[in-house]
Amino acid sequence: MLNAGRETSSPGTELSENQAKKEKERLIKELQLITEERNDLRDRLRFLTKRSMKNRPHFRPNPYYEDLERMEEAVMSILHNLEMENTEIHENSHKLKKEMTFSR
Repeated sequence: MLNAGRETSSPGTELSENQAKKEKERLIKELQLITEERNDLRDRLRFLTKRSMKNRPHFRPNPYYEDLERMEEAVMSILHNLEMENTEIHENSHKLKKEMTFSR
C-alpha cells in the first residue's frame, strides 16, 4: 500500500525519457536552424533597405553631404599621391645612403 502512489522506473519510463531527450535535441537543432535563418533574413533586409534608401521618391540627398563626399574623395586622392611621393623619396634617399657608404 505504501508503494501504490509511486511510479517505479520501468522500460516504458526509460523509453519515454529517451524519447524526451531525442525530442529535446531535435527541437534544439530546429531552433538553431530557425535562428540562423532569421539572422540571415535580417541581414538581407538591412542590406536591401540601405541599398534602396537612395531610390525612394521621398529621399532627398543633402547637398552639403554630397559636397563633403566630393571633398573627401579629393583629399583621399591627394593623400594617396603624397604617400606615393613619400615612398619614392624614401626609396631614393635609401639608394643615396647606399651610394654614400659604398663610396667611402
